[in-house]
Amino acid sequence: MKAHRLSIEYITVIVMLVLHLLPVWGFKYFPTQDGASHIYNAYVLKEYHNHENYRLREVYELNATIFPNWTSHALLVILLYVFPPLICEKIVLTLCIGLLPFALFYFLNSVQRRNTVFGLLGFLFAYNYLLHMGFYNFVLSMSLFFFTFGYWWRIKDKLGLSNIVVIYILLLVTYVTHYHSYALLVMSLTFFPLFLSVYDVLQGVWGSKERSQPVMSRLKDGMVTLKPALTFIGSLIPAYFILFSYYFYLSNTHGGDSDHKGYEWLNDYFFGMKSLVSFRDDHVLIGRVLLVFLAIAFILTVINRIRQFHQFRESEVWKETGERFWTRVVSRMDGFLIMSILITAMYYIAPWSGYSGGWINDRFHLYIFLILIPFFAVNLHRHVNYAVAGVIIALSLWHLGYNVHTYTLLNRDITNAISLEGMYEEDTILTSEPGEWGGFSDSLGFEPKYVEPFGHLECLLAVHKGIAYLDNYEANTDHFPLRYKEEKEFTADFAIIWRTEYGDVGGLEEEYDLIDSNDYNRLYRRKQTAPDPEMWDGGTVLAFDMQSKDGETAPGHIAVYPDTDYTDGQYGWLTVSEKDDLQNESEVSQPYGDSIWGKEDGVFRVALPNGTYEVTCYFTADDSEEPEPLEINLIVNGEKKIQRLQIPVGNETIERRYNITITDEHLTQVIYTRGKGRYKRWGWSGFSIQSTNGG
Repeated sequence: MKAHRLSIEYITVIVMLVLHLLPVWGFKYFPTQDGASHIYNAYVLKEYHNHENYRLREVYELNATIFPNWTSHALLVILLYVFPPLICEKIVLTLCIGLLPFALFYFLNSVQRRNTVFGLLGFLFAYNYLLHMGFYNFVLSMSLFFFTFGYWWRIKDKLGLSNIVVIYILLLVTYVTHYHSYALLVMSLTFFPLFLSVYDVLQGVWGSKERSQPVMSRLKDGMVTLKPALTFIGSLIPAYFILFSYYFYLSNTHGGDSDHKGYEWLNDYFFGMKSLVSFRDDHVLIGRVLLVFLAIAFILTVINRIRQFHQFRESEVWKETGERFWTRVVSRMDGFLIMSILITAMYYIAPWSGYSGGWINDRFHLYIFLILIPFFAVNLHRHVNYAVAGVIIALSLWHLGYNVHTYTLLNRDITNAISLEGMYEEDTILTSEPGEWGGFSDSLGFEPKYVEPFGHLECLLAVHKGIAYLDNYEANTDHFPLRYKEEKEFTADFAIIWRTEYGDVGGLEEEYDLIDSNDYNRLYRRKQTAPDPEMWDGGTVLAFDMQSKDGETAPGHIAVYPDTDYTDGQYGWLTVSEKDDLQNESEVSQPYGDSIWGKEDGVFRVALPNGTYEVTCYFTADDSEEPEPLEINLIVNGEKKIQRLQIPVGNETIERRYNITITDEHLTQVIYTRGKGRYKRWGWSGFSIQSTNGG
């Protein structure tokens, strides 16, 4: 019979898991606000090291520090090496949704096995508001919180060095996933050892009326009981250091701009269970039913506690054992009630934003109820467990059903919104207006109330061919792996205009051509100028001399300076990265004795008629301060033409030739070096272009 019951329990969990993962894999798009942005930024991280993607390297820089927002990005980057972008997101979503119920089951089995049935709440809470906001790191960190807490509870009475190491590994993984869960975890791992130890001390000292041992002796034994807890808390000193170091960093950088919500908003959010509401208010009713269900569980727990107290008192066992009544009133599980009250207080006191991006109250709200579960004691009978499971399953499926209906409609809108075609060029720059659109949904018939499912859909169009997106909100913050390079202005090659901005495109249409549109937006492409025939001056050779402003241009050459920016239809630097104009002070006979030097990748473009050409490049390392040879690498229209060319120190000029066929009226050369340290530079003296097709 027991095996039969277990099989029913396992089957129920498996069926619930499959049902709750079906929306992830059954729809092409899982509607979130920031999910598309996370996919794009993971793509940029994956492609950033490729010098061919010069637009990405020019627009962004890596924020390669250990901050608590890395895990989902790291997962997406790894998965992108194997799977398409949307599949990668689905795998991460599967972890977000699937791990939470299993983490709760593990936690409850560790703490209070009688309440394991409440682990089913993980399915309901997995489809929360912050998941639909695209806060994958936070949702993952919730599972890590309960796995870590559950592990500590299992081994708390037999802590060894290996256990401490495992706990620290879990703590660090939680930290790099999300700070708020890490902070609550450290707080919990501090509070509960103290609470449980103090409870044991009080029970040992004042738990009975008659003790042969003197009170002072019992107090001394109590201090021995406290020692393991204090030792464990002492082992958490490095964790506290990490906690407060990042807190002070947030206080100094974001604390001054905090936004506190009013009590009316907080009460409405709390009692409306708004942490489960994403696109429509229909879910509020589900949340309130859940709140009533939890309130009933709370009341039944109190009644059960009172009933046990009266049974104990009437049994007169206390007269024989000398046990005091308070030991039947206060339980070890009351620590979870106290922790839930503390988190509730933080929910009402904490600002909504100002620390690590905001939504602080929303995050606390989810933990208030999940941390309370071990306190409940309602399973007076097996059928009560079935009733509890039935209510939770019904609420979860009700909640899931509304979401599936919403996803069905939003998938029509999203498919329409990203149906734009025409962005086929590689290494271009994309912008959008507005940068984050949260307008009316045609299929839903209303504007999604809390989550903006169209907010960053442009990112899905930019996840290919080295497209740099200028309205990438993550790059404007300091808690994501990418940042915009400072003090740089870029001109977009493509622009997506959402329909709310159609009336303000007059100036845009003077410089851009409309190339595609749908019911939600329009795609514009910057007007292009044909190659200027006057550059050739009637000949078949173009020669460029790269030099400083006061350098002498070789006869028959076009002067190129560090600030010679690209002019459409002609030539110039596409990049605005740091370039040096180091003039060779010695007298040399070669016409390319002067050069342009750079540390970051340099990209030079020449507008050419389509055809075949022979290009001759000249390089020199004539800087007397360079102690080592330079390494030159050159990528031309996506092909590696020169690799690891060593330029010796001195005045010798080295030339290299290559042939190229132009099909898009552009010759784009990317020069870079893989040198290291202060001497990481490339040097370019110039190049010539010879038409070989009789043009």
